[in-house]
Amino acid sequence: MPELPEVETIRRNLVRTIKGKKISRLTIVLPGMVKGGITPEELVRRAVNRLIAGVKRRGKSLLLILDTSDVLIFRLGMTGQMLLSHPGNPVRKDKHTHVIIDLGRRERLLFRDVRRFGGVFLAAQGDVEKTLRMGAEPLQRSFTPEALATIAGSRARIKQLLMDQKRIAGIGNIYSDEILFEAGIHPVTPACTLRGKQLHRLHQAVCSILREAIACRGDTLSDYRTAFGERGSYQNNHRVYQRTGKPCHRCHTPIVRIRMAGRSCHYCPGCQK
Repeated sequence: MPELPEVETIRRNLVRTIKGKKISRLTIVLPGMVKGGITPEELVRRAVNRLIAGVKRRGKSLLLILDTSDVLIFRLGMTGQMLLSHPGNPVRKDKHTHVIIDLGRRERLLFRDVRRFGGVFLAAQGDVEKTLRMGAEPLQRSFTPEALATIAGSRARIKQLLMDQKRIAGIGNIYSDEILFEAGIHPVTPACTLRGKQLHRLHQAVCSILREAIACRGDTLSDYRTAFGERGSYQNNHRVYQRTGKPCHRCHTPIVRIRMAGRSCHYCPGCQK
């Protein structure tokens, strides 16, 4: 958390509120949050007095495109938040606020991260892909069933493959569970054994579950909030995630939780073979 739907929700919030505005001041409260070999001083120098020309997303990362060749990249990690503060909805700086972007007229963007697994990078636009090293974007037109078949040509278990950011960008623990349930695929299935209808169902499930979650403004089980400080609602739609022992909505078989590579994995033994 947050995964693709949460970051996409934040992006949509910000693209209509901060695009075209100038960074009047940038405060790095915790220097250790600046990653990628650049100093906090250099990052501030290159970002201050620049216009935010666009707001994009790549996987789980939020990109602020500046009116130079630079891009501010925020990785939200496990508990990262991007909160917009303005006179009508002020957000106070606290001990978990690590970066503050002032936009003038008492408006600013705050980057909070309780567990500090996130970070901020500055990269030239041509170096963003090299910096992030992300795989395919699952909601782009190029992510076809044929593209998924190529990605799935691995002996990795399918849940692990879905969560591998170098193969498919943006899917984490929550949505991999939900996607595999929707596709009717057991999470430990070797990816390379999926064929024909299974791959087609998986492709459809990836797209439909992510779009459904975006429509719900993401999933708030703990720290995630939209840029406006609001909770998402996808947690009310969970089919399997964190429903251990509860009956499957389809077949009423109790949902099972197992451990896979140190992560929880939830599935329905009746629906996922």
